[in-house]
Amino acid sequence: MDIRDDSLQKIARRHWYNFVDPVTKLLLALFLTMLSFDFTPLYFEISLVLFSLTLLLLSRLSKATVNAVSFCLFLIVTMVVIQGLFYSHNVHPLFSVMTITFYREGFLYAATMSARILIIIFAIGFFMGTTTVSENAKYLESIGMPYKLVYLLMSVCYILPQIQQNLSKIQFVERARGINPQKTVMQKVRSILPILIPLIIKTFDQSINRSITLQLRGFDRPERTLATPKYPYFKAKFSHYLLSIVILLLIGCKLWQIISRFL
Repeated sequence: MDIRDDSLQKIARRHWYNFVDPVTKLLLALFLTMLSFDFTPLYFEISLVLFSLTLLLLSRLSKATVNAVSFCLFLIVTMVVIQGLFYSHNVHPLFSVMTITFYREGFLYAATMSARILIIIFAIGFFMGTTTVSENAKYLESIGMPYKLVYLLMSVCYILPQIQQNLSKIQFVERARGINPQKTVMQKVRSILPILIPLIIKTFDQSINRSITLQLRGFDRPERTLATPKYPYFKAKFSHYLLSIVILLLIGCKLWQIISRFL
């Protein structure tokens, strides 16, 4: 009875996104992206931004997503200023400050592009914040993907975190020894350049060692027990088919919009 109660408590502690499989989350991110490129009205783009932001806030908000959003906000402000002043289709002035005129067409164009950027970041942030590399690997292997291909995808996902981790260790050792002070941006760039090639070589060497370790443990044997996902997913195949069909329709609509311009 205690074991049953513990299992019920574990199920109760699961969040709603734990019942959505990783492929469905990735297809949902692609669906929101294609939807933003197919329909251009600004009010529709804003509604997609709010929807994707709600998904992100209802999930686990990672530090990487916050950093990406803060960096993109700087780019968005820059893009709005440049397009509002120098967009090629500027006709109607929005406001003027002394001799500088800000135009409505450039602002609307920059706002639409900014909304698409935010949709992509929020959707990908939702996917990255609610799934781990190991969870993705287990699910892909459970649906029949070959283990070698799964391991290749895992290695690609681990490369950037490994590079960042190794870089932090090297920079910490250099600061502890008083080598390469990093007080300004140029000093940080100069400190990275000399260690760039050894850093990449060390990262690939770690990937090779991990691959050899897995082979010695028999992870590439055909009779190996397949990894099972941590959570039972809700209507995974139905979600895959539905989102795939809708995405193909959106891609077809976008291609038709491009082709119709030349007809």
